[in-house]
Amino acid sequence: MEQRTALSHSEWLIMQEIWRRGTASFREICDGVAEQHWSGPAVAAFLKRMEAKGAIACRDVKPVKRYIPLIRREAAVQEETRDVIRRVYGGDVALLAQSLVASRALDEEELAELIALLRKGREGS
Repeated sequence: MEQRTALSHSEWLIMQEIWRRGTASFREICDGVAEQHWSGPAVAAFLKRMEAKGAIACRDVKPVKRYIPLIRREAAVQEETRDVIRRVYGGDVALLAQSLVASRALDEEELAELIALLRKGREGS
């Protein structure tokens, strides 16, 4: 089982870029998060912090260094979801669902997909 690696919002954005590409150079990461208007040194600081946390590794693949994910996206998303449910909703999954419906965060198609997933999960248990 992977160890929990808490990521900040900024680190999540960078991880999304690395996961999307599989591996990424510093330039590719900067290009991928360009809309954040972060300086190169800021991105470098995020990457260094993410390496220290064990979320990514840097490999020297000539002519550039490549950053690779050390945590699986699915595992990180599941852990973050559990953390949000615990912190924000006090562990109450029904309150989360109620919030999604009340805020109209889901369109009709997404709501139908969620209902189908819940039914499938119930049948699987």
